[in-house]
Amino acid sequence: MKRFLEGVIAWKTYACMMFTGSVMVFWAAAYFLGWDGIPLGALLQLLLLSVIGSLLQGIMFTEWLIKSMAYPARLLIFAVVFLAVLSVFAWKGKWFPAGEFGSWLVFAGIFLGIFAAMTVGYEIYFRLAGKRYDGLLDERQKRS
Repeated sequence: MKRFLEGVIAWKTYACMMFTGSVMVFWAAAYFLGWDGIPLGALLQLLLLSVIGSLLQGIMFTEWLIKSMAYPARLLIFAVVFLAVLSVFAWKGKWFPAGEFGSWLVFAGIFLGIFAAMTVGYEIYFRLAGKRYDGLLDERQKRS
């Protein structure tokens, strides 16, 4: 039960971080488009997307449900599923003219660009953190 509650707390934290980030991106876009604020319906959509997205992250990038799968496969499946979820929200929320093929290409391009940037960012962070911990482990082993 303790492990389950720790997982729920971690999931809630990631959902909150994702919601905060998405609101900041939406605010910046709204500001440059000359809007006065963020509509309540858009905030609800961002909240639902954050809950779904962080749940998908938990499924794909932990061993909670999937015990063994290569990281690139996890990335690919996550990207496809999350892009599908985003596409449904974009279509139902009328984020852009859904009847225009070019709009979907721009939408997919923006998604892939952000996804690639975030993936590279995480990779750099984890590699740097890994080197740091390797160095600390080496120091500890030398002292022992």
